[in-house]
Amino acid sequence: MSDNLFLYLVNGEKHGKGFWRISLTTFSDPLEEDSLFIECYRKELLGTEAAKKILNAIELNIENLINDCRDDGYKIISVDEGISYDLPLTILEEIYDFWLYLYRDNKLFKKVFSLLLARERIKFSDPAMVKALKGFTGEWAQQIERLHSYRPSSKRAVFHRDPMWSENISDQLEALKHK
Repeated sequence: MSDNLFLYLVNGEKHGKGFWRISLTTFSDPLEEDSLFIECYRKELLGTEAAKKILNAIELNIENLINDCRDDGYKIISVDEGISYDLPLTILEEIYDFWLYLYRDNKLFKKVFSLLLARERIKFSDPAMVKALKGFTGEWAQQIERLHSYRPSSKRAVFHRDPMWSENISDQLEALKHK
């Protein structure tokens, strides 16, 4: 195995459903990794250990963000591949860039990653936490909280309806007659 890996952010499509993916590859062009990939937005050559640590932080950050959105009543669609398009590219790029840049200082990365692990259980936006966390910890806790602040523009209903041009339109018309 190579001593280096590419950390990448791409979008793709499978069965008409779009997705984002952040992952690792040995290919210099991440689009060669999978025929489902369409476009590459970020790509960085890193040492294997660094790439895995950064990817771990990014994945945990995104998982926390999705869980927060769902806890707040927003529906984030689960996709078979990668990350839902419900999270905008700008948010994923911000998270990707934050952790990539932070890894330049390994000690700082470890400390801030520890805050990310704590963020799974504790929201740093809680007023009591804001007052309690001071100095270095308080500053970085607010940075972590900012990475978790995105919410979709509206809450969506959980149920799904077929469009009116779907194959079962006669069934839908029949159901309407009996109401």
